[in-house]
Amino acid sequence: MGDSRHEVRVNGLQTLLSIINKYFFPSSQDKEVEENGNSSPQHGELQTLQLIFRGILVPALEFEEMDGNSTSGYAPELLPPKFVYFITAPPSSAPNAPAKGQREWIGTTFDHLIDGCVSICLKSMEAFGNDSLVEEVLAMLNSCLLSDSGHLAVRGLRRLQHFVTKDLDLKDITDDTWATVSHMLFRVLSIRGMPPSTVPESEGSTDEEKDQLKQEHKDAMDEFIREQKLFSNRRYIGCNAAMVIGSLLTTENIVKSMGVQWYIFLMSGLGKGIKDWERAAEILSSSGSQESSSQPSPPHYLENVLYARRWMTKFILSLTAQTDAATLENAQFQHVLKEETESLLHAFLKKEADESCSAVDMRNVSKMVTDILEGFNGLSDEKLSTMKWLSPVLSTCIQTNNTSLRTSVQILLTRLTQQK
Repeated sequence: MGDSRHEVRVNGLQTLLSIINKYFFPSSQDKEVEENGNSSPQHGELQTLQLIFRGILVPALEFEEMDGNSTSGYAPELLPPKFVYFITAPPSSAPNAPAKGQREWIGTTFDHLIDGCVSICLKSMEAFGNDSLVEEVLAMLNSCLLSDSGHLAVRGLRRLQHFVTKDLDLKDITDDTWATVSHMLFRVLSIRGMPPSTVPESEGSTDEEKDQLKQEHKDAMDEFIREQKLFSNRRYIGCNAAMVIGSLLTTENIVKSMGVQWYIFLMSGLGKGIKDWERAAEILSSSGSQESSSQPSPPHYLENVLYARRWMTKFILSLTAQTDAATLENAQFQHVLKEETESLLHAFLKKEADESCSAVDMRNVSKMVTDILEGFNGLSDEKLSTMKWLSPVLSTCIQTNNTSLRTSVQILLTRLTQQK
């Protein structure tokens, strides 16, 4: 599977999968024995399949990381639909541009490998009545998400989405599976190796110890910037993770299957991711490490922030519109609504005060704030009364230069005041 010739890779993989399907599942004779009430070595066969996953199939992903172009580079095909550019250059629309990666491992072998593993998993669920291999598939996809290769991580994210929404029946997805999927998505939203915002303080430290802490903080900053240059295409992960979470949290039957706990968990995780990306953008900006907007490059962190905020706006509106007032009073709901609404309004005011803010960014954020305020104004008095945190949050926007937004804020504040 690691051969440089893609025909050899695919043929070798197909042969391996054929062997697994032929020799590691119960034969028709075994099934007859089981139906007659005799013992069957199913447990041992399932354990063998788990070992095949861990010892052969999952390690095969390493061949992608051994490809020379897997950790950095410009790959516009990895961007999600409706991605907005306002810092980096949009991809060329040349009609006859050659498809990138046609002969590379990720383009020729990855889908065959994952499809084969999913097929084995689904077959095992039917043959053994056990979902143990679901965990093995998720572990395999998690290896993709944690890879240095942005290409592999993005393909893993998209395949994870397909696995839980298409390959598996929702009735077969347990709460433990949703917990695993949610934690996978939560982790992939964070930026690894990001140093703290300030130099750690230690009471009673000598001047020499303080200087050492400053130097360690500077070293951590420099290392983070170097890693960002080396693994630049991991910046494709953020917008794709937002897309996958957005797709899950806006599909009614999936939301019902995963439950309130994991809905709130993923919504909060995306909010944390947005803050991390803003922090990373500040570090890279202060170091002068931003790419030229005229040169093709992976997405800027602030472009990922904008894309994720558009999904977050949908979550806020959906949560307030489709949830009854009694449920909306839940402390978890109120906390995440307050945090994310406050974050959006704070971002809007910060951009409004920044003369260098991109007009595209400002226009999009203004539209989000408008939608949120209109959505809140459309709520019943009963629902609005549950959002006791809203008055102080809105008060910060009363001096905005945007007349229509200021009017919406005043209307909302009047309604909230009348309810007291």
